[in-house]
Amino acid sequence: MHTLLFLEFIGTSELVVVLVVALIIFGPRKLPELGRSLGKAMHQFRSASEEFKRTWETEARIDAERGALLAPATAEAELGDAATTVEETPESTHEAPALSGLSFAGHETVAAEA
Repeated sequence: MHTLLFLEFIGTSELVVVLVVALIIFGPRKLPELGRSLGKAMHQFRSASEEFKRTWETEARIDAERGALLAPATAEAELGDAATTVEETPESTHEAPALSGLSFAGHETVAAEA
């Protein structure tokens, strides 16, 4: 169907003119050979494009399956890295400074109750 797509733009009279010119140029003996070789070339092109499409779809499916299988392992690895980071971080031994006697702009002094 796609191979005959160009026929939508060519009318009957234009097609007849093209066939007559081809007959004059190539002669009645060569025209069937050219038709056969054109048909073989179109068949090879179609089968090569279908093989490429199958290969492309297979690779996409394999990549999707690989991503689905690796997603849980990646999430576990990220969680493991986060847990290791938290464990390695030393806790602060400094206490916060007392706020007694400090004044803030426009506010009264805060008294610390001990």
